[in-house]
Amino acid sequence: MIAEVSTPRTAWRSRLWGVEFFCYHRDRPGSVRLREELLEEHLSYMDRYQAEMIARGPTLAGDGATPTGSVHIVDLPGPAAARAFAFDEREEAIGPVEWAAALERADPDRRPVRKTRHVVPHGAQSLEIDVFEEPAGLVVVEVELGSEDEAVELPAWLGEWREVTGDQRYFNASLARRGAEVPPFD
Repeated sequence: MIAEVSTPRTAWRSRLWGVEFFCYHRDRPGSVRLREELLEEHLSYMDRYQAEMIARGPTLAGDGATPTGSVHIVDLPGPAAARAFAFDEREEAIGPVEWAAALERADPDRRPVRKTRHVVPHGAQSLEIDVFEEPAGLVVVEVELGSEDEAVELPAWLGEWREVTGDQRYFNASLARRGAEVPPFD
């Protein structure tokens, strides 16, 4: 969850620097071991946002000891930067052993989302074209913007398209839900 924090202090601060965003990240049940394995990498990633970080910390279960996720309040230029902060993915090829291990840790209520990403330069921007194997037939193009008002001009060869930014049905978490309706939607 990403929420723009709106307070009188924020309104003043936004004019000078950016906008304060509240990010809540919820861990999957049973992911404590994975959280511990990735701790150093996570802290290194957070260090990149040291100047923008206002507050951060873990969320805990009722026992006061078991981690359930984390919250961050960050001062960023806008929604695109907040999305990058919250959803910046570690993208690297993995082998069959790592894939099998990831599937063992997977939520049983979810199915794998399989896609191949093609990064295509287009002017000053890059198109990230995801061709899905599962769910089959879906193709999603992402363009990361520096700001919300940055113009996007898609190439003619892309053909017919529709805007799905913010449409939760296209989020990987939605596509992975077993029994969920699969795009394209009418």
